[in-house]
Amino acid sequence: MDNKLNNSYMAAIYLRLSKEDEDLSSSLKYNKTESNSIANQKALILNELKSMLNVTLYDIYIDDGFSGLDFERPGFRRMRDDIYAGKVNMVIVKDLSRLGRDYIDAGRYVQKIFPSLNVRFLSVLDRFDSLTATESDINLLIPVKNFVNDNYSRDISGKIRSHQEVMRVNGLYVGSYVAYGYKKAGDDKNKIVPDEYAADIVKRIFAWKLSGISAAAIADKLNALGVITPSEYKKTLGINYKSGFQTKSKAKWPVQTVMRILTNKIYIGTLEQGKRRKVSYKISKIIERPEYEWCVIENNHEAIISKSDFENVERQLKVDTRVSPNADSLYALSGMLYCGDCGRIMVRRISRYKEIENIYYICTTYNRGKGCTRHSIDEKKLFVILLDTIKNHISSLVEMEAMLKELEKIEISYEDIIANDEEILSRYEELGKCKKSELALHKDLSEGTISLEEYKQFKKVYEDKSSELEISIHNIRQEIVKVFKQGLVSNDWLDNFKIYQNITSINRTVIITMVDKIVIYEDKKVEIYFKYQDEYQTLCRVIESAGHLTLSGGKAKQACRSLTPIPPGSSIQGGVCKDV
Repeated sequence: MDNKLNNSYMAAIYLRLSKEDEDLSSSLKYNKTESNSIANQKALILNELKSMLNVTLYDIYIDDGFSGLDFERPGFRRMRDDIYAGKVNMVIVKDLSRLGRDYIDAGRYVQKIFPSLNVRFLSVLDRFDSLTATESDINLLIPVKNFVNDNYSRDISGKIRSHQEVMRVNGLYVGSYVAYGYKKAGDDKNKIVPDEYAADIVKRIFAWKLSGISAAAIADKLNALGVITPSEYKKTLGINYKSGFQTKSKAKWPVQTVMRILTNKIYIGTLEQGKRRKVSYKISKIIERPEYEWCVIENNHEAIISKSDFENVERQLKVDTRVSPNADSLYALSGMLYCGDCGRIMVRRISRYKEIENIYYICTTYNRGKGCTRHSIDEKKLFVILLDTIKNHISSLVEMEAMLKELEKIEISYEDIIANDEEILSRYEELGKCKKSELALHKDLSEGTISLEEYKQFKKVYEDKSSELEISIHNIRQEIVKVFKQGLVSNDWLDNFKIYQNITSINRTVIITMVDKIVIYEDKKVEIYFKYQDEYQTLCRVIESAGHLTLSGGKAKQACRSLTPIPPGSSIQGGVCKDV
């Protein structure tokens, strides 16, 4: 033993501070960070070295922000390489938890690896020195302390997860990096606000997509304009951000990045967190969580993109089909036309005769020779029909809005509207008949008119019908209440239509914004289904019910129906709009 004490040692000081310790300290008001800080560990060990004979400091190895459960930390690996190279034969730590918190691996290094390499191990606060340690210290003290450290790591991991879950539910941002277009608020790292420069780029990306430009063409446009990628932009802000998509010194916008922006609900003020989780506190592997487990908070922060624009882009991504040859944008009607008989999408065709080009659409099923009929319609004629119908629709909506403004001046409550709603009254009447028929079944059963089995079957039919009517009545009531709570004329969807009041031509943006789908029949009849039909029907219902309260008899219906826009399915033949 005396010979060992007289040996000279080249010592490695190992210092570690985990990010978990930092996060938990700041969020739960622990004071562990200060005591475990790199500076504190270093000062403590250097002070201990002053009283140690035959020990020379070789180097200091630091892992700042690394978990104690992983022994592949850069500082630890460098120290391990120097040990294997024979440069270091002594390791000093503040306490065993700094070496690591996995009790199996930590014990393996202290009890097997270090002794086999003739490396002396010293833990200052644990008062453990492998040079003077007894068998009891090595075989009992070390395993117990490592087990306690491992248990602490599990406990701290659970507390962090629970605390972060509470923060998510409260709409606080817990991620390390914020989506492009946002930044963390200067006074609160758990709150996000728009980043003026990046938010402007996001707005341009959505505007380009709404105009019909493909995601690939948007990426090319951004690269041509010299707009730096999100990862490069974060670096200019001093954020240590790494992305798997960067392969060159100057990254270019890939299509995937554009698509991620176009589909991220964060831009409409919706915060989606908790999409992924670690397998366990000991395993760093990340797995995807099912969508129903996500923490989703709507209207959580300032939106960059309006909900209507986001929905239009989302819908456009679903119906996007072919890109025009030698162009970056889609055809105006791509994915919007459907066959009125087989329901398949119509395909675009071009015929040329004496340098005259004629564009038309035909049924996909017919085009593939699998049945149906041509349903052919000329594109130019269809544009004329669309323009005329859209203008009429907008005109009707403007009139509707004017009447709603007048209604706001009159003291009418939603209870009054509901009490006079024809649809609700009609369904209540039908519900009453169902209940009456259900009661009559008892008499039929007692008189032997029907069997017990028939009674059960009929009763089930009436019960299901009654339940269906009650749900529909509830839904209509809720829609009317919602309109009144928002304000009769405070409807964003109306504004989406009004911006095209002076429309003179048709393009893809107009179609995507206003039209849900266009159905073509073999007899050239066209049905145009406008968007927001549920909202439209609710406002019609409010206007008509209000008419009953403010006007008399047939004049009420006539006045209200004169403002009624084109119904959900309108057929246009020869440019004349007729109700189906």
